[in-house]
Amino acid sequence: MSSLSSDGSFDESSDSSMSTTSSDEDSKKRKKKGRAKKHKKSKKHDQKPRTRVQNPKQVVTRYNKILRLFKRGGTMSAALKRLGVDRNTIVATAPIAELFIVAPEKYTELEKNKQAQKLSLFATQCAAAISADPEV
Repeated sequence: MSSLSSDGSFDESSDSSMSTTSSDEDSKKRKKKGRAKKHKKSKKHDQKPRTRVQNPKQVVTRYNKILRLFKRGGTMSAALKRLGVDRNTIVATAPIAELFIVAPEKYTELEKNKQAQKLSLFATQCAAAISADPEV
């Protein structure tokens, strides 16, 4: 650890400064090693893969599943996460399921007049039917 100076004698002062520098580096390394990184749990393991619903009947079954999970205990967001459904998707298609549950006869009447339209348009029609009738 001692170094040779230009006149041929050993330089002891550089040896002591080298040892303090290396001990400082060692202590810093130990501190860094002591702080192990905490691994975050992957959220993808908790969720089911997202599936697209094709027709109103599938919307109703998905809505009922979410309600069952919510009733078991927990929050609505936990139920949505467990099924792998986005909250806004449920909000957009909820009128279909609500009309099916509350007024099945109106639902069947609207479904007959559906004529291969998008689910979003059908959901809008269901929402209009719900708001038009104060009894529902």
